[in-house]
Amino acid sequence: MDNLARQENLEQEIRPFLTEISMLDDPALVSKRCHAFLYRFPPERGLEIASLLTYANPFFLPEIPAESARQIAADLELYAETVMRAKLTATRARQLNVLVACAPKSAPTFIQDALCKALNLPVGGLSTATMDATSGSMLGANLKEQEPDELALIRNGLNMRGYVAQHHARCSPYLARLLSAYKVRPIITHRNILDTIVSMDDMVMEWRAPNAAASVYYFNDGMPGNFHTRDRDDRLMMLAQRWTAWLVQFYISWKKVEQMGLIKPVWVSYETDFLGDKQLLAARISAHLGVDMAATARLAHAFEDRTDAGAKRLNKGVAGRGQDVPVKVREQVLRIAGFYRDEQDITPLVGA
Repeated sequence: MDNLARQENLEQEIRPFLTEISMLDDPALVSKRCHAFLYRFPPERGLEIASLLTYANPFFLPEIPAESARQIAADLELYAETVMRAKLTATRARQLNVLVACAPKSAPTFIQDALCKALNLPVGGLSTATMDATSGSMLGANLKEQEPDELALIRNGLNMRGYVAQHHARCSPYLARLLSAYKVRPIITHRNILDTIVSMDDMVMEWRAPNAAASVYYFNDGMPGNFHTRDRDDRLMMLAQRWTAWLVQFYISWKKVEQMGLIKPVWVSYETDFLGDKQLLAARISAHLGVDMAATARLAHAFEDRTDAGAKRLNKGVAGRGQDVPVKVREQVLRIAGFYRDEQDITPLVGA
């Protein structure tokens, strides 16, 4: 009986342990923790548990003898067959998959949280091969481009529940066709660039407040180590130079693939939609996702709920924050953005 109880307790530890190690970015520590956990199981379960650990953290591989590795080796044929099986399953799964493709500081975390609560969907992560969708920042992935990749689309498409992912990702015809294949419904959020830059300055300064000199912050925001010591004008100029072209490219890329007929997104303006009629916004998104009236009502309620706004990364929740930026910053933004005016109407980003 005691042995059976120990086995049951060990079984119950698997899921929490997988979640825990999915947050670890030190390969040596990951290896030590995972092997210690793996050796607690009988040898006949070694392959099963090692597979779960490898799935949970991209930096883990089990240390097994060469002969054992040869016995389970995969060739290209097996790889191709396994991937085909997984792709067939993921692309045919009857689940609701949502991508909030977002400009920074356009309320994507708030919108994602509202969708998850209203539709009872888990958070998904489509740009890193990790078990926990929120672990990308813990693993040092914040500075990488967040374009969804096919491996992550497959992983999330096999969860049999659906998901809501949110990423700062520009689009391309390639990505649009992948989203179509895996039945991912995009919601595109955008915001005035000057307002975005002011809000980003608040965010970066808040990130760096506990230990502003720590070099790790570069991999969160890409700003120099002395960013927090510079005056506000310099900080806003650095952010404007770093982000203006990206924000315009983000908006235009999704517009272009929509005009090509490759996607059918719903567009959410921070100023007009998110700060506007929440009932109307909920109705538009619900129609896009094909959910019922009860879900629409829950979504509208979630959009109205500003409790715990900090955790949802909702800063001030107002429009017009960029009105007081220095003239030189405004001119820089308008100059860079102006190069793209012949590509698309960018009035929603910079005004008339």
